[in-house]
Amino acid sequence: MKNKIKIFCLILVFMLTNTSCAKRRLDQLEARRTQTIVEDGGFNGKDDVFYPDNIDKYDIESYLKWYKNLQNPPQLQLPAPENPKALTNKQMVEDFNYVFNELKANYPFFGVLKREYNIDFIGSYKKYLKRIENAKTDQEFIDEMTGIMGELNNSHARIADTAYVENTLKYYSKNWNTPSIYYEFLKMNKQVVRNRYDLKGEQTQDSEGNSQKRALSFINKNKTTNLTLESPAEGIALLKINSMVDPEKFSQDEAILDEFLRNKHLYKALIIDIRENYGGNMDYWQKFLLPKILKSPKSVTNHLFFKDSDRAKLILADDTLNIETLKNVDISGVKLEHSSDLKNFDYYIKDTITVNPDESKKEYGFEGNIYLMVDKAVFSAAEGMASFMKNSESASLIGETTGGDGITLGVINDVMPNSGLVFTYTNTLGYAPDGTINAEKRTVPDIQSESFRNSIETIQEIEAGNF
Repeated sequence: MKNKIKIFCLILVFMLTNTSCAKRRLDQLEARRTQTIVEDGGFNGKDDVFYPDNIDKYDIESYLKWYKNLQNPPQLQLPAPENPKALTNKQMVEDFNYVFNELKANYPFFGVLKREYNIDFIGSYKKYLKRIENAKTDQEFIDEMTGIMGELNNSHARIADTAYVENTLKYYSKNWNTPSIYYEFLKMNKQVVRNRYDLKGEQTQDSEGNSQKRALSFINKNKTTNLTLESPAEGIALLKINSMVDPEKFSQDEAILDEFLRNKHLYKALIIDIRENYGGNMDYWQKFLLPKILKSPKSVTNHLFFKDSDRAKLILADDTLNIETLKNVDISGVKLEHSSDLKNFDYYIKDTITVNPDESKKEYGFEGNIYLMVDKAVFSAAEGMASFMKNSESASLIGETTGGDGITLGVINDVMPNSGLVFTYTNTLGYAPDGTINAEKRTVPDIQSESFRNSIETIQEIEAGNF
């Protein structure tokens, strides 16, 4: 009996030892494989594995060539995040210079900034640099960079927080069919970013053939119900929209919208309230909301301009965009305010947006008067809707002048090389159909109103024929 126990113990020790050795061997092989991928430019064609840190080894031309040859998105090598190392002041200065040069090459609103706030951002380089040179800790650096970006006075231009980076990675993980979005997805999966924000990273998910647009919103209002329906006065319906949500969330709002359309005969007027709506996805109003509400096609033409830069080349590589070289286009017939701003721009898109009624259901379309309630917080994708509704005469706008910057292809996401901080901005100089820069003049309502109650009373007066 004792001999059997001894034999059993020897076998058990042998198994444990070999299992442990096997695990160590597998770990060593994986480590060597990862290192091989890193040294091989980040891509292992046989295994379809890519190490995101090596995206920086590609210039834009080589990246686009590599991207166009992809049959499927590669598996990303994502080591666990680690505590970020404290930055040296030299690294802080390098990161600042990277951000400053990217903004100089891409940012479209320096002219607007000078006219509105009398700030010469480019001319303030030495002042900003001194602030960074005086930073002693990572937090002081972050605070200074946040303040410097804040001087652009544009809510698209900022240092991103953890929630934004995490949500953007998840959103972009559902699409790799656009070269600029996939490029940013890889950049934000870099080790230095995941260390800074303590994120595991994201693999590409099945997008089911759908092409995602750039998200335009970075403010999560944490409201459980996005679309609500109420009647603030007899014969008047009000649809309140908190955010322009992504397509996968349309179904949550569709039941509310369908309820309104089934009972539309009860109302002579419809108010769409987008006050305090900071934006989100343009598809919400272009492909979901307005096609169900409008009775006839509506269209506007905006004018978009871009500087020649690597980031612009990435976005403009999207073959769905009708891009033209500005010097080859005659825009003399288009009246544009502050046309002198265009001297530093190289590309042009004539952006015509058309919304057609969705006739798939018999209840589509509202025949009464439509009012769009706006305020100064309406921004980005929500501002895009406000501009469209006014310039297409789809609704009467009531409230305050909006926040602007809604005529754009979207937000650029970039990464500081040393700190891993993500910073965002837009690179689109967007002109509304009336020739004004949307980020500067914004959208002025047809009827000025300072309060919700005053707006409702004014609409009642109009509907009664007393206004």
